[in-house]
Amino acid sequence: MSSEEAHNSSRPSGVTIFSVLIIISSLLHMRYLLEQREIYMHIYSYLPPWLAMLRYSFSWFQRILGLTAAVGMLRLNDLARRLAIVIGSFTILTVYWKHPYTGFKIHTAYLDQHIGYILKGWGFPDLSFSQFTLAAVIVACLWDICFFGFMIYYLTRPSVKAHFRQ
Repeated sequence: MSSEEAHNSSRPSGVTIFSVLIIISSLLHMRYLLEQREIYMHIYSYLPPWLAMLRYSFSWFQRILGLTAAVGMLRLNDLARRLAIVIGSFTILTVYWKHPYTGFKIHTAYLDQHIGYILKGWGFPDLSFSQFTLAAVIVACLWDICFFGFMIYYLTRPSVKAHFRQ
């Protein structure tokens, strides 16, 4: 095997890192979707029921696609690399749909109601999760934009693309 063939058959560490992060994130989110379906539907209760269910179903679809792309990237499949780029681009373009303020507002109110006593127990009687709603939305949006932006940049570099098989 020539040195160029050996170079092309090895997997860049960045591909492994992005793939593992997507796999872990997808599996954790799938577990949440299974175990916390009622909470998920409550968070999006401001939507018509059919739209909340569509959103729930789409979340499953996106996680399955993410797992497929991540496993394929570990195998250096170029179609999987392209799928990851499409998923990342879609996520960036629809980041506010993924993290709507109203959904976060409902969720932080739920946290106040169910575990708000933790803040009081830590000596912060005037503090509530609801006070951090906007900050939580901003952090969630920035996290997705940065993560997927870096991933897209990395996966489109010619030196990285050269490792993937058609």
